[in-house]
Amino acid sequence: MKNTYQILYGVSALLFLTVLLGGSLTKPVFNNFSVRTLETAGIKKASIDSIDSKYDDIMYTVTKVELQIEKLKNLFSDKEIDESKFQKQKHELFSRNIYSPLNELVIVFYRIGFFFVSIIILLSGVIAQLAYRSLNLRMRVGMLEKRLNEF
Repeated sequence: MKNTYQILYGVSALLFLTVLLGGSLTKPVFNNFSVRTLETAGIKKASIDSIDSKYDDIMYTVTKVELQIEKLKNLFSDKEIDESKFQKQKHELFSRNIYSPLNELVIVFYRIGFFFVSIIILLSGVIAQLAYRSLNLRMRVGMLEKRLNEF
């Protein structure tokens, strides 16, 4: 019984530390939980990346048209066009604005859930310790009464 409440205290402390360090050291663990949860819910990272890729292609097509317009404007001038402005860029619009905040929100929910689980385990450890102490005290009082009755 003594080992039981010590194990419960240890597990509770470990979960609590995991929750406290969830923003830095144990973030990959929570991130994996969160990604799996979002995929189970139907929000797949690959789908978001595909949407972002299509958006980037559309934006690149628009910049190519802008480059052609700039070339037409500067057809009769000696001014050169800086084509580095018209390169293909990764905007990651949906990933940054939708998927990442949603992922962080799920991580926060997991951390809150793990916090409550650690509190429940801690209280279970306290109950186990109180039960052990009560049984131990009853046993010692019984032994003392037995010795007193012998005299």
